[in-house]
Amino acid sequence: MKEKKLNIIMFNMSTYSDWEYGISNRNRHILKTLLKSDEVGRVVAIDYLPWTWPKVVKQYVYSYLPSLNKHEKVYKSAFTSVRQYDNKLTVISSVANYFSKKLFWSELKKIIKDLDLDDYIVWSYNPIITEYFKELDAKAYIFDAVDDWSIHPSYQIIKNRLQNNYALIAEKSDIVFTVAKELGRKFGEQKTFWVPNGIDLAHYTKKYNLMDRRIADIPKPIIGYIGIILGRLDADIVTYLAKHNPNKSIVLAGSYKGKLKHWDKKLIEELQSYSNIHLLGYIPYSKAPMYIDQFDVAIIPHKADTYVASTNPMKMYEYLACGRPVVATPAPGIDMFTDIQVASTPDEFNEAVLKELGNNTEDKEKARVELVRDHTWTIRVNKMLDIIKTNVRY
Repeated sequence: MKEKKLNIIMFNMSTYSDWEYGISNRNRHILKTLLKSDEVGRVVAIDYLPWTWPKVVKQYVYSYLPSLNKHEKVYKSAFTSVRQYDNKLTVISSVANYFSKKLFWSELKKIIKDLDLDDYIVWSYNPIITEYFKELDAKAYIFDAVDDWSIHPSYQIIKNRLQNNYALIAEKSDIVFTVAKELGRKFGEQKTFWVPNGIDLAHYTKKYNLMDRRIADIPKPIIGYIGIILGRLDADIVTYLAKHNPNKSIVLAGSYKGKLKHWDKKLIEELQSYSNIHLLGYIPYSKAPMYIDQFDVAIIPHKADTYVASTNPMKMYEYLACGRPVVATPAPGIDMFTDIQVASTPDEFNEAVLKELGNNTEDKEKARVELVRDHTWTIRVNKMLDIIKTNVRY
């Protein structure tokens, strides 16, 4: 008897156009890996539903307008467009929810019916949206908790709403996956499963013959960080490194501003005041290994706060996959790899960086790659699917 495939309605934490542009996160990797699985039938991926007017405008321009997307359009209304990417993936981009929740859910149910998808589970990454519990007749409801949005600086204006939503998610979900063990406390142990982040090993072990000038022209040795430059970055540690290593380059590769303004202007101004700190700006996922390969030591200098405590840094897997020595501040998940040097204070961090700069070898680089070989996204998703098969009938 042919095994029944799993159909999924997925509420994303990003837009699909962002991923095509080169932005990468756990949601993207899980979705892409699910699409490769023989156990998965069809996936209807719903772009991040905007809740502010600027986000509505951005999504309408970059995800809705047909001139910016060449994939087959199978449905369109004033606020919603649906595109068929292949025989497995359908992507819905809608701003209807901002204007009328009733309209959005009505349209979504019509789209699901038109797609002849009457047997599916809901899989969500977006804690701002919980109406699917009452609006969609799913076989099961799954939530993947990527960080704790209720303590994220960007969402403080809706903190109470998120806290209430998390309580509802804990009550109504059949399965909750969490990126960090500490997040499990929000949802209860019985139906919560810790599945940390992973790595696309083939992507990060690629070698490049040519380098972008942005990184190739920076003097070595390079103490490097890749990721969004926000307030979670410990400026005291980064500036201490810059002050005490004037002949070394501190490279911060990643976005630090949106279309119109810096996200953390004070932090950026402080960092820009040092001649040996190089802010490179946005780096697409496709080029991330190229930049990390040029780091002599890779760093994760995050503040030890409650938000960081709910994370599992993807960059530690990426650094190790590129064979880089890593120095990090204490955080959940860091202890998964004993090769990562942990330091709490600026002087301890600097001492660890200098030690790693002097001790790196080719054999150590190869050993670091081996450390993450059993942490691929395929292994993570297979674990998730096994948990679903054990706990859900579909």
